[in-house]
Amino acid sequence: MRGQLTLIRALVPHLLRTLPRTPMVLGSALAVVVCSLPLAVSTHPAPGDAALLLRVAAVLCTVPAAFALDDPAARTTAVLPVSLAARRVLRLTLTLAPLAVAWTVCGFLLRPALRPDERVAWSVPGLALEAAALGAATVMVAALGLRLSAAGRGSLLAAPSSVLLPLVLTLTPARSVLFAAPYAEGWDSSRRGWAVALVTTAGVTAVLLREGRPTTRRSSTRHTRPGSPQPAPSGESREAIHP
Repeated sequence: MRGQLTLIRALVPHLLRTLPRTPMVLGSALAVVVCSLPLAVSTHPAPGDAALLLRVAAVLCTVPAAFALDDPAARTTAVLPVSLAARRVLRLTLTLAPLAVAWTVCGFLLRPALRPDERVAWSVPGLALEAAALGAATVMVAALGLRLSAAGRGSLLAAPSSVLLPLVLTLTPARSVLFAAPYAEGWDSSRRGWAVALVTTAGVTAVLLREGRPTTRRSSTRHTRPGSPQPAPSGESREAIHP
């Protein structure tokens, strides 16, 4: 156990150098800027409008998660005695943790912009469930993309889906329930739906990230019993033996 922890600690610097830093910085910065606008212009958005801004911030923080499993140093780190699944989980943790912190900052930036009597209707944990489910869905598609892409780039499939999925959900007839305002009608039922989506996508992702069993080819050589006659050599073999 200690040896594994030592190897993981040694692996962290290599993973940090290959994280998708540019998408992470851009997505986090844009999310913070968007959620800082009400305070910057001294406006008091309604809880539903503030929730919309925080949902936009969730999408901006979800897009970088699409690149979390793209590991350009995969061949280098593959020689370490750490499983592929462990390396991927560690890479996901190092990518998603800063994005989660940035999104949480956005939630606390919006609360002071609300009117004092409306702050009781503000629920960052409830909206965090949506953000987590969207992020888990993006990672799930990225894990699927790793299996489908010959280049091992799950972002080719996950990056577009991280934007298209929320867009499609907002166009469905159930959008008023899925994206209900905090503590409005349908809020509690939508939280249960997002919780189910989070658990489901996390479970599918865990399955997709598992290492496949190595396939072994059967030997083409025949195993003959001692003393049994050997097959006659082919014409080329005869010529090689008797020139």
